[in-house]
Amino acid sequence: MHALSFQLSAFGIGLLLLGLGAGWWAAQFFQQHSRTACYQELVRLRYAHQRLQQDFAELNQYASYCVVEKEQALSELRHSTDLKNFEQLRLQLMHTRNQLRESTTVLAKREQQLRRLNDLAKLLKKHVHIPISVANQANFNRATSPCHELNCLEGIDSSSIQKLHMLGILNCEQLAACSTEQLKLIQRLISEERILPLAKWVKAARLLTHSNQAIA
Repeated sequence: MHALSFQLSAFGIGLLLLGLGAGWWAAQFFQQHSRTACYQELVRLRYAHQRLQQDFAELNQYASYCVVEKEQALSELRHSTDLKNFEQLRLQLMHTRNQLRESTTVLAKREQQLRRLNDLAKLLKKHVHIPISVANQANFNRATSPCHELNCLEGIDSSSIQKLHMLGILNCEQLAACSTEQLKLIQRLISEERILPLAKWVKAARLLTHSNQAIA
């Protein structure tokens, strides 16, 4: 009985030692395998690091070369005749653009003057601005009594007097004889930018004319 127990104990201890040995062998195997894998990964990372350093050095050298080429290109461009020609063309273009703007403004003024001349031509064609009877009446009044000059009207300036003279209105008597339609045409021919007080001037001219006729 004791011999059987001893044998079983020895067999159990043997199995335990065998298991420990197998476990130790397996641990050594996996440890060795892990070390090999780590070493291989370290070698690969070191090789990749060396390649990155080489690529960085090449890129740094290429960047320096590009900077040198850029400086050379800028230096050649500063002394290039093409750049001077481009600057001259740019200045000429700006000058031409300014001239075009001025020409557009002048053209608009010329169109406005043409419209006024067209209205004046229509006015002269219809004989509306100063009727012959008014001119004859003005000559008759000039022969019988002195005519009032346009500068005696309040608020009238020399420019308006000159334009009225150009339309054939030389004195207050002729201005007083103008109708409402004639006054509208005179306003459009003299100035489109500001409204002239023609009604006020005509009223004052008629008062002067009536007072002159009453005195006569």
